Parts: sequence; C-alpha cells; structure tokens
Amino acid sequence: MSAVFQRCVNCRAAYFPFRLICSTCFKSSFIEDKVDSGLVESVTLLPSGQQTATVVCLEDLHFIARIQGGTVEAGDRISLTNTASQETALAGYVPFQRTEA
Repeated sequence: MSAVFQRCVNCRAAYFPFRLICSTCFKSSFIEDKVDSGLVESVTLLPSGQQTATVVCLEDLHFIARIQGGTVEAGDRISLTNTASQETALAGYVPFQRTEA
C-alpha cells in the first residue's frame, strides 16, 4: 500500500498535488514516487459521517485522505493507498484520474 506523489528529477523536491514546474529549480521533469504512511495532523467529520484527515508525510508532503475502515485522531500514524476502494487501508485518496491517450 502506498500513495503516489511527484519528485523532481533535477533537484529531488517532492510535490503533491502534482505540478507542471518545480518551484525549487524551475525544471519540468518529474517522476512518480511513493510513500507508505503518514501522521494525521487534523481530522474533519463530514455531515455524511465520513471522516477525512490531513496527513503529513516525509519531506513535509500533505495529503487529504478519506478514512476507510475505522476512525483516526490527530497524532495517529496511518497507512496510505491510492486505491480508494481497498478495504485493508485506513486511508485512501485519489489524486487524479488518468486517461490513456
């Protein structure tokens, strides 16, 4: 299980959401990288009862994650996945929908 983020090929800066140009070195070449877990910074309970959380990961990356299969509190370490329907993950997110050209 892991979440996908973007890494600059030139300076190795990490980004999420994805960027067109690196704000550190101003280059435009990126690769996808992965992170497996993060620390819950804050939690929001939606009117539907669904919980979302701001999750801080390595290199100060922040993800907004939908919590699946339980509840979390600030300070909890959680697993991340890019598969929103994966039942074994505590948190899921879908950063973008890819289409094949």
